[in-house]
Amino acid sequence: MRKNCNLKFVARILILFPVLFFLLSTLAVHAFPFREFKEGDSVPDVNLSSLEAGSSALTFSELKGRPYIVVFWGADLPEKKERSAEILGVIEELVPFLEARDVQRYSVDVQNDDNTVISEVVQKAGSSIKVYKDENRKAYGTLGIFVMPAVLLVDRDGNAAAGMGYSHDVADRLKGAVEIMLGEKTAEQVAAELRPEMKDLSEVEKLRQRHYSYGMVMKKRGQFDAAIRELSKAVEVDPDMTEAYLQLGCLYLGKNDLAHAETAINKVLETEPESVKGKTCRGELLRLKGQLAEAADLLQKVISANQENFEAQYYFARVQEDLQKDREAAESFKKAYMSIVQYVAADKE
Repeated sequence: MRKNCNLKFVARILILFPVLFFLLSTLAVHAFPFREFKEGDSVPDVNLSSLEAGSSALTFSELKGRPYIVVFWGADLPEKKERSAEILGVIEELVPFLEARDVQRYSVDVQNDDNTVISEVVQKAGSSIKVYKDENRKAYGTLGIFVMPAVLLVDRDGNAAAGMGYSHDVADRLKGAVEIMLGEKTAEQVAAELRPEMKDLSEVEKLRQRHYSYGMVMKKRGQFDAAIRELSKAVEVDPDMTEAYLQLGCLYLGKNDLAHAETAINKVLETEPESVKGKTCRGELLRLKGQLAEAADLLQKVISANQENFEAQYYFARVQEDLQKDREAAESFKKAYMSIVQYVAADKE
């Protein structure tokens, strides 16, 4: 009976934990917050109901011909209500900038919140943007929204120019995305403005940092092939850029490209033998190569030095799972899950 319980626990964790792990390690608040399409793709058409009685519905297909921004939000939790008001307030502050560029604005409640709650959020934000509702959450599913609030920028051809979740610099990032979309600035110019400290760097340092920064943005958006391309360019410019090799090694693991992963991870550990993330990713590399005893030994050492390392805990649990040690795997998955929950809680403080 106990073994069956352990197996059920493993199954539940295997379903839940990778989602949390993926969101924290690659997406965070900067993620492209839509699963059903990517930047550059045509945005799926949706039908949205007007909050105002007697007003017509809105479909994305009818908006083609002019660029627009849509804020998708919900207020079923106090934290969401606060963030939704904040991001709507940010868009309101950008109205002069957006109007000057003929960028339309739309606000969509995607969680079937009560009209009283919607009005509360809108008033707190001081938002003048017309509000629509996603009845039966069809748009939510069609677009694959997984971060809220979420902002979607669409060009005049109906293609996704940018998408982002809440962050402290969302106003600057959104302005930059609009300027890039309209051809007013290049991505490099916007990146330099967002990171003014780059002004004091040499041209080589600026180039490697731009490729690295853009690679990290692509990683956070879940566009791993693009991330690998940019990070590879960074190490071409600077073959000693350890942090780029570290990211490359771990990204290659996700693609099961073990040869490239091993080359990059070894490069990191040659330079920084005590790199925690380097050793953690090497542990997963060993597991994927079938060297389970070596993987377990390395990951146990990482965990001993840092009990809250949920990444190492998760990989160690996968090793135990491969060794068919169900009870131990269940316990390790549980520890990893609790570590990630604590991490989220601490990040909110």
